[in-house]
Amino acid sequence: MSSKPTPCYLIGLLRVRNFEEYIQRYGMPAMAHLQAAGAEVLVAAPQAEPLEGEWNCNWTVVIKFPSKAAATAFYNAPGYKPLRELRINELTDGGSLVLVQGFDPSAPR
Repeated sequence: MSSKPTPCYLIGLLRVRNFEEYIQRYGMPAMAHLQAAGAEVLVAAPQAEPLEGEWNCNWTVVIKFPSKAAATAFYNAPGYKPLRELRINELTDGGSLVLVQGFDPSAPR
């Protein structure tokens, strides 16, 4: 077994009010915090192709963090808090964020 931490993914499905404003006021400033946390943005797109179920969001993001601890530290960082509040209270009409541990085939089940 590897002692390397398993990556963790933040998956967001959001209803963005205004894309230009969202990118300028939230997206660009958040990138500095993500980079400092060692994160990599894998997906950031307004369009998705639903294959099953309902899809009521217009923005999908998938961000890879080196570990769950890094993802949690990013989300709870004092410097990120104003951006998080801006996203929630002004720039979106709801949505969902989840953290998901990456798959480690060598981990016991």
